[in-house]
Amino acid sequence: MLRSAPEHEPEHQKLGPGFPFFRVISTAVLVALTGSIALLLLADVAYTNRKSLLEVLGSADFLAAFSLSLTTSAITTLIAMAVAVPAAYALSRFPFRGIVVLDVVVDLLIVMPVLAVGVSLLVFFRLGSDLAGSSIWLARVVGQGIAGLGDFFIYQKAGIVFAQFFCSVSFAVRTLKSTYSTMNPRTEHVAMTLGCTRWQAFWRITFPMARHGIMAAAVLSWARAFEVFGAVQMVAGAVRQRTEVLATAIYLEFSIGRIEAALVISLVMIVVAFLVLLLMRLISRGNLFGVEGNS
Repeated sequence: MLRSAPEHEPEHQKLGPGFPFFRVISTAVLVALTGSIALLLLADVAYTNRKSLLEVLGSADFLAAFSLSLTTSAITTLIAMAVAVPAAYALSRFPFRGIVVLDVVVDLLIVMPVLAVGVSLLVFFRLGSDLAGSSIWLARVVGQGIAGLGDFFIYQKAGIVFAQFFCSVSFAVRTLKSTYSTMNPRTEHVAMTLGCTRWQAFWRITFPMARHGIMAAAVLSWARAFEVFGAVQMVAGAVRQRTEVLATAIYLEFSIGRIEAALVISLVMIVVAFLVLLLMRLISRGNLFGVEGNS
């Protein structure tokens, strides 16, 4: 007769004799990884001096870039989530022939260099200018509309959000699609048999159940928007106290040899990202990027 393991039996004995060794190796890899990250951060702190810290944090340029970074990344995250929630649901729940192409196109923005995204956005608006001079009426109207959008976005604050959106939305879509795919659609079907519409079943059943995935998608989208540099630089430029965000401020400071100032701004971005991640972890009770636990 098979005997179940006693309650007091150590966990590694239940999982087999090779488990302690594997546990030591995997834990050592984890410690090495976190230690290397900590060393990088300590190097930044060690290289930063108090004079540079006070000078940067008290400057009007930094305060303007800091405020603009927080504002634009928050707006971008809201727009990205408004798009990602239904788009990811469609990818997960409404398959059709050829949907794999749409799925790949969504992922394309994840692997594209941000500079390529910026170039593509600029070329799109240039195409509008070219079409505006076309002899074909429809092409001319479309071109004038695109050219008008270019005037609204290019080298404007709105252009920052525009560039950040295309650099971050796919992260939100991919995270939410994975969340929806792990959820049993039977709960929605049961709700619809009880009188709910598809929208009501989503809003009352699926949306609350996907709350951790939604928070994770929002955090990843915000983090990408907050740190993106290349596309923002190309679309909105880096005019001091107008279109300069923290990421472009680091580049500008480093390009003129002010390494200490660039490090201060880098540390500010790291601290802000850490605090946001910590806050979301506390709100989600540690389940931000994983399945819901037993807490």
